[in-house]
Amino acid sequence: MEAANASPLETYRVSVAEPWIDYNGHMNEGYYGVAFGDASDAYLLQRGFDEAYRRDVGGTFYTVETHIRFLRELKFGDPLLFRTTVLGVDAKKLHLFHSMVHEDADYEAATQEVFLLHVTLADVAVTPMAAPLLAAMEADRDAHLDLYPDGAGNSIRSMRPDR
Repeated sequence: MEAANASPLETYRVSVAEPWIDYNGHMNEGYYGVAFGDASDAYLLQRGFDEAYRRDVGGTFYTVETHIRFLRELKFGDPLLFRTTVLGVDAKKLHLFHSMVHEDADYEAATQEVFLLHVTLADVAVTPMAAPLLAAMEADRDAHLDLYPDGAGNSIRSMRPDR
C-alpha cells in the first residue's frame, strides 16, 4: 500500500482502447466514465478493498454521484495516468477527485468528482467500513487537506430563465 502523501496519488494507468473511439475519431464520452470507474477501483484496491475484504467484511462501495469535465480530446492509444485526491471520507462515505492526464504530453484531459457510499452486500444498506480501510483513507484525506483541485465542487449551470 502506498503511503499517504500531500500530492495527488497516482492510482491507475491505461491506454485509450480502440473500442473507446467514436465516429469523430476521439474517445467517446461514455468511456471516460468507464476509465474513471476503474481509477476509483484501483484506489480502493490500493487501500485494502479487495476480494478478501468483500468476503470477510461483506461490504462494498456504490457510486451515487459523479461529475465529469471533458477538457481535451483523446485519441486511440493515448497513455493515461489517473491522479486521485481524497476530498473527504467518514465511516460510510468517500469523496474522491480524479484527474485524467495524458501521460506523454502531460496535459489534463478530463476530471471526475465522485461520491461513494459503503454498503453491505447482503441487503445494500449503508454501513460503516472496516476500521483498517477507513484509517488508510483518512490518512490520505488528512494528507490532502491543503489540496482542492480546480473543478472540484463544480456543477452544471442551469440554463432555465427562472434560475
